[in-house]
Amino acid sequence: MAPVAEPEPVNLLHPVQDNWDKINPALNTYNKVLGGLGTVFSFAAAIALIVNHDFRFPKWPFTAERWNPKPDVDKDAAEKADEVTEEQIIEDELAEVAAGLAKRALPERPLRWVDDVLVADGF
Repeated sequence: MAPVAEPEPVNLLHPVQDNWDKINPALNTYNKVLGGLGTVFSFAAAIALIVNHDFRFPKWPFTAERWNPKPDVDKDAAEKADEVTEEQIIEDELAEVAAGLAKRALPERPLRWVDDVLVADGF
């Protein structure tokens, strides 16, 4: 019996490797075009953001107010009035439950569960 030759390993990149001198210029052009478009669109987005904010730049994060914020533990009367009490929460939840029950209420006319034609008198 004749010896069986070992098959060569499959190289999926073989077509690319053989034609790299033709593929490389097209790939470089593609990358340059995408890089240019990305730069142009990112600059346009930055300008649009500045125009959207009425030409006011964001505040520097390390100003005196932002670096040492005042504690908000001591609340004045206006801030305490804005708080929601537990009773108000319970009232709102009960109102939601009542509205849900009103939607699910049975109609005023009696429901007919069995069609008269299907019911035989002999039963």
